[in-house]
Amino acid sequence: MATGSRPERAFERAHRGTRSLRPFRAVRYDLERVGDLAAVLGPPDDVPTAEQAAALAAHHPYHCLHLEVPDADGYSFQRAAAQYRAWRATGILARDEEPSCYVSAHRFRLDGGIATRLGVYLAASLAPDATARLLPHEGTNRELVERRLRQLAAVRAHAGAVYAVWAGDGTLRQALEASIAGAAPLWEHARGEEQHALWRVTGPAVEELAALAASRPLVIADGHHRFAAALRYARDQQITGTLGHPAAWVPVHVVDAADPALAVRAIHRLVRWLPGDWETLQAHLARHARIVAVRAVPSPEEAARLAAELARASQPRVLLLQERELLELALPTTPDDEPDAILVDALLLRHVCALEAETIEQVVEYTPDARAAAQAVLDGRALLAVLVRPTPLATVLAWAQAGRLFPPKTTYFFPKLPQGLVFYDLADPATLG
Repeated sequence: MATGSRPERAFERAHRGTRSLRPFRAVRYDLERVGDLAAVLGPPDDVPTAEQAAALAAHHPYHCLHLEVPDADGYSFQRAAAQYRAWRATGILARDEEPSCYVSAHRFRLDGGIATRLGVYLAASLAPDATARLLPHEGTNRELVERRLRQLAAVRAHAGAVYAVWAGDGTLRQALEASIAGAAPLWEHARGEEQHALWRVTGPAVEELAALAASRPLVIADGHHRFAAALRYARDQQITGTLGHPAAWVPVHVVDAADPALAVRAIHRLVRWLPGDWETLQAHLARHARIVAVRAVPSPEEAARLAAELARASQPRVLLLQERELLELALPTTPDDEPDAILVDALLLRHVCALEAETIEQVVEYTPDARAAAQAVLDGRALLAVLVRPTPLATVLAWAQAGRLFPPKTTYFFPKLPQGLVFYDLADPATLG
């Protein structure tokens, strides 16, 4: 829908002055009915394809990814919608009794130690003039937004949430710790070294947490396609006159930027096809970037160690791993602190290799795992692995608040949020209390 269209202006007028964050009545799994919670949780939005989602969902009749699997036509989601309604009707999923904030703790291994990240689930207004705007930091893929929109329109529920970073100083993390101090969680579950726990916060603390979270900008870390689809769906709902509908809000999981367990990892490039021989491309590349070192091909473990060293470099650097050698390049600096991932995409893929955007989509894959990237080259599944430095969180926040977007695959927030911890019902009038 074009910016400034009549339905969009009506949506903005209807929501003028709306508070930006609020508690909601979550829909959650009845653990007595589903058994092991870990068996029904799904990976994040951007991980499984439709085929992968179907394969994972097949492991349990109540797996949340049943809601992500399209119908046989590969387009509609009527079967997923019927599945969700059946789960609600039979009590597999049950709505909480009163609006709440949901504090989660995610414990995982980080940089050789164990870290715990705290976040809070709230409903965020999609109104353009909301106090705490949700600020995207990456662009989106139109096809993925359309797919999510079709899924939302059919199922009318979110099994996941937009992961947002509160541009704060640690105050929110402290408030979350205080809100759950001494309280038993609703549930805890562990798988390997990862552990999740969830608390439901009610009473005066609910509005206090919501107000605090709304006091600073919220930068979307993950869930850009969910956010874009929710915004489209919300505008459609306003066209039908359903003001105050839960669809005018989107579930968010808010984490303090100063949380010590908030991590942004690099996302490396795997190039499966090159438009010429390596020597010619290397000579062209050397005219634009300084070759710092040429090394022997490392093992996957050594590649991971080199990638960790690269992450600590103070200047733009990139490692190019080819079947015969490893090049370390010093990238040209830019006045506006462009992330290395953007620099290398522009210099190597678009200029030196002269790849069009459509070709890049076809021949380039992405992974946060340097070991896997090196192994792909050694196995012949990729001609080139491009290992980059992670984008600093401060750069992500600054660009988003300035209204600038990174291309997709510039950041990798680690670890991602699983789906199925908390559901948000778009059709239930009691969702917002």
